[in-house]
Amino acid sequence: MSVMQAIPAKLTSKLVKEMDVLVKEGLYSSRSEILRDAVRQLIYKKQLKQLTQAVEEDIEWGLHGK
Repeated sequence: MSVMQAIPAKLTSKLVKEMDVLVKEGLYSSRSEILRDAVRQLIYKKQLKQLTQAVEEDIEWGLHGK
């Protein structure tokens, strides 16, 4: 298991209220879980974008040798 680190963050009241709704609805167990999930999704999205770009470049190179 990874060691958890506390990272201070400032969020708008609206975001905090929306997070609390997600917790109240049972979609997440805590605000911290929401933030961890959001960061994981951001990282995944970035990695997927990089992978897609690499594949597109390989296809371009294969088709045109450039």
